[in-house]
Amino acid sequence: MAEVCAFCGAELKRFGIDTLVCANVTQTVCKDCWTKYRDASQTERCRDILKHSWAKEPEQIHAFLEEQEREAAREQARAEKLNRLISCCGQPMTPLGVSKFQLGQTSWIFGDWSNLLAGAMELAVFRCERCGQIKFMDPNIMKDRMKEP
Repeated sequence: MAEVCAFCGAELKRFGIDTLVCANVTQTVCKDCWTKYRDASQTERCRDILKHSWAKEPEQIHAFLEEQEREAAREQARAEKLNRLISCCGQPMTPLGVSKFQLGQTSWIFGDWSNLLAGAMELAVFRCERCGQIKFMDPNIMKDRMKEP
């Protein structure tokens, strides 16, 4: 039996066979489908390849898509929880990440030695996109609050 394109079902000639990876499964594809899907995301490829019955190992592709959906739901829940915790001007603040801030101060006599001895403090930084306000939070407390139900 001749090989067929996993996306469109076209019969593949000997020199017209290319491959693309969908959910860690290598699929044989025609030149046209390779051109169409080479820059597509894994999720988009997997959704499109399951529209027909030519895919290799469709169970693994289904499992991949289900995991992607679960991950998206977890991320959505995390974002909603974060929005409830940190808000300004009636909207959620944008998290900018965790940054280290230098403690201590430079003095005329001792120079930067007090900075070196004092160390640094890690803070979670958030910005309001409407008014530009910046808020600093303890990243450890933020992690604990994100875990609470």
